Amino acid sequence: MLDEKILDEEYLYRGIIDINWDFENDRPSSATFKDSKGVSVDREGDRTEDKCIEALTSKRNFLAICKVKAKQIREVNAIVKYVPLQDNIYHSEIHDSDERIQLRGKKPKKIRDKASVVFKR
Repeated sequence: MLDEKILDEEYLYRGIIDINWDFENDRPSSATFKDSKGVSVDREGDRTEDKCIEALTSKRNFLAICKVKAKQIREVNAIVKYVPLQDNIYHSEIHDSDERIQLRGKKPKKIRDKASVVFKR
């Protein structure tokens, strides 16, 4: 297990499937950060960027992977929760607030605009 607290400077990695890619503008669509069950991300933890990418691509055939700092999530008034899974101690989620899971309003677009693509097939 990792520390419960996700530091501001820690990166969060999100896999992107084809349907969530804006091919016209060659970037993730804001739908990348919309999920009624919480936006699933892998926190950086003690790993290098290459290890984070490798872990995500080994689980699923993502078109791309982007990263965003926890601080940037908090800057748009969303929250990051550490939610480790039995088979993934790095699993975390982005929620709208403590009371609401799904991001609302312009939050998904704002987070997308702050994210950087670090891998693309």
